[in-house]
Amino acid sequence: MIFSINAQSTKPDSYIVAKEDSYEIVVKNNVPSIILASKEVKWVGDKSENAVLGNRINYIDSFEKVYDIEAYSISPSNKKQKVGYIGTGDREIGDVFFHDMKFRYYNFLNLEEGSQTYSFYKKEYKKPQFLESYYFKDYLECKSSKIVLKVSKDVEIGYTEQGKFDEKIDFSTQKEGDFTVYTWQLLNAAKEEKENGSPSPSYYSPHLIFYIKNYKTATGTQNVVGSVDNLYHFYAETIKNINKEDQTQVKEKTAELINGLTDNTAKAKAIFDYVQSKINYVAFEDGMGGFVPREAASVLQKKYGDCKDMANLLNEMLHYAGIESNIAWIGTRQNNYTYENVPSPIVDNHMITVATIDNKDIFLDATGHFTSFPNVTPFIQGKEALVKTNDEKYRIIKVPVIAADKNKTTGKLKLKFDQNTIVGEADFKLNGFVKTQFISTYKSTDDKDEMLKEYLARFIQNIKTSDIDIKNDDLSQNALQILYHFELEKWIKKTDNQLLFKPILFFPYSDARINVEKRKNPLENDFKKSYEFEYEFIIPAGYSLEFLPENFTFKNDFFQATINYKKVNNTIMIDQKMEMNVLLLEKENFETWNTAIKNITKQYNQNIILVKK
Repeated sequence: MIFSINAQSTKPDSYIVAKEDSYEIVVKNNVPSIILASKEVKWVGDKSENAVLGNRINYIDSFEKVYDIEAYSISPSNKKQKVGYIGTGDREIGDVFFHDMKFRYYNFLNLEEGSQTYSFYKKEYKKPQFLESYYFKDYLECKSSKIVLKVSKDVEIGYTEQGKFDEKIDFSTQKEGDFTVYTWQLLNAAKEEKENGSPSPSYYSPHLIFYIKNYKTATGTQNVVGSVDNLYHFYAETIKNINKEDQTQVKEKTAELINGLTDNTAKAKAIFDYVQSKINYVAFEDGMGGFVPREAASVLQKKYGDCKDMANLLNEMLHYAGIESNIAWIGTRQNNYTYENVPSPIVDNHMITVATIDNKDIFLDATGHFTSFPNVTPFIQGKEALVKTNDEKYRIIKVPVIAADKNKTTGKLKLKFDQNTIVGEADFKLNGFVKTQFISTYKSTDDKDEMLKEYLARFIQNIKTSDIDIKNDDLSQNALQILYHFELEKWIKKTDNQLLFKPILFFPYSDARINVEKRKNPLENDFKKSYEFEYEFIIPAGYSLEFLPENFTFKNDFFQATINYKKVNNTIMIDQKMEMNVLLLEKENFETWNTAIKNITKQYNQNIILVKK
């Protein structure tokens, strides 16, 4: 038993005594029967902890059935008490408008320190392609975590272990009559940590993914998934009957959009901009509606759809424009899998369109509402896409990771001294994902003036901005421009004959140092990015330059930075550049990251000294 000793509580930590998911997989009536029996026992330390108060069982109504729920607690005095109410609710899934994802829930009554809770249920999987992952660790310490697969001789399964397996997971197989029993067990697992900036648990939390490759019936062997070929054939089968409605409106709208355009790139941009800006993203996850695109004509008419609907409409319009394109399945960066190691629908959670222009693939994701053509969305960078060629053929291609210099913030600042205040004018330009990110916030906020002031003051508390002007807040490849005037107080230290001030006004990643001793999980960045600031300080009349910092250069695997200083006539010129070049930072690289942060931020505190003549 582990005791937490801190200022808030001296109560012992709750923990999971044992959790076990046992599957029985057989063939009945010529189809796979997949039944899960799940049980869990918890020991209660602090009875106010959310993790022990109750339980919820997630399921997808179209594909799964939950039944035989049993739940009760046993007090330290050995008194048994069943839960009083088992309810059903709809899961809250981000921006999903309509879905059939539900949960059964219940709460334990009259818990005490030392109580134990018992939970049991069964789940039937109605579609053999859609099985779940098993995560060995939980948000409580777990004494024993086990998954058992009891598989009939008429079924062939595949499996893969994913995540970081720091602890030893025992694996065994044995024969029981016509069944093979596969068992994985992890003992004494530390609790999984929730940490800001972490990628999804698929990157680090140990878990098992299993799938049915095929099963035998009276008519022969039936393939399910378990290979990329089988997975693609399943996908292709789900979309073979789409776009059967009259598409006259789709053709006409396409012709209207590309009227007068002769270049395929210009045509593709016109179509992409239309779908991205005029079709509202509304997510649907209702049964096979979560996998099958809706009719392109219907989406165009209704002006809304989810990723599949937008990809399908975009694809059809590109075809009518005479541009080679195909829809593609893809997993976002939330899913740390490839098609080779996870050949099941678990690998994918998104759909895009891939156009081919001048023998170059262009990845088009219309769900990124302010993405500039032909940029990708940040959450599919580096991911594999399964691109449809025809009903039998496909390609697997990789989305590029966008370089830091494509996501650049530049700033030109002209500054002078007015008594104890620095005053100046600034010209900022935002490119790539930085522009997209800014516009997304700017367009959606009600108080744009306040948002701009907060954005421009994000590094400097005492700055006052005025005369703010925004240009190119659109879907073009032109950099978004922010022009403004500012005053900066309390930045100058003044003596009888000296002015001392820090010339660096913007200091990216100054607060990004990682606590190496405490942090357990990797750190994920949305995208690589770069900064380039140019400062021009006019030396005030009656003063001369006494001290100028030395030029600075730093480079390692994750950062590179330079700061150069020079005096030109009565002006001090400073050029500050930085690039951050990592999307996923693993724990073994935290020290290297911190070394960069330490070296770079030290330069932010350098001073320039002016002296009276």
